[in-house]
Amino acid sequence: MRKYSLIIFILISLISCKSSKTYYETGELETKVRIVNKLKNGQWRNYYKSGKIYEIGKFKNNKEIGLWKIYHENGILWQIGKFKEGKQDGQWLFFHDNGNKEGIGNLSSGKMIGKWVWYHSNGKIYTERFYEDGKLIEIISCFDGSGNILEKGTLNSGNGSLNSYDLNGNLLDVQNFENGIIIKK
Repeated sequence: MRKYSLIIFILISLISCKSSKTYYETGELETKVRIVNKLKNGQWRNYYKSGKIYEIGKFKNNKEIGLWKIYHENGILWQIGKFKEGKQDGQWLFFHDNGNKEGIGNLSSGKMIGKWVWYHSNGKIYTERFYEDGKLIEIISCFDGSGNILEKGTLNSGNGSLNSYDLNGNLLDVQNFENGIIIKK
């Protein structure tokens, strides 16, 4: 009897566990994941239409866990960091599509915390910002691609403006914040 119970258990496990694939309308593979009891579990792979890998990570009961890597379509690493219970947690690194560092900072339960540093595509520091509980509190510094200091905006204690610039120091946008959250125009 024990032997039959084991066989039944194995059969049920095989039936409830399957690999799932989705495809773009044009037929290219889009995602591949293992489904157990109708939930994503195990390795997850997502692809660009070109067939190149977009992201690799793991799921446990439909929630992202562990190390995740996201790539630019040219194959260069774009983001790397960890998930805990479906939310980004710990240090995350970002890279431009030329391979130079784009940003670095920490998240807690999916919310940006502490000092974040962002870089221009040439590798020079662009801006340093401070976050609390996912809210932008302060702009520490702002530079153009040559290292010249730029006007960072008026943001103070989560309220005010944030200036955005290109590599050459040309003003691209001014965003307004209230209590650390961007105000929609």
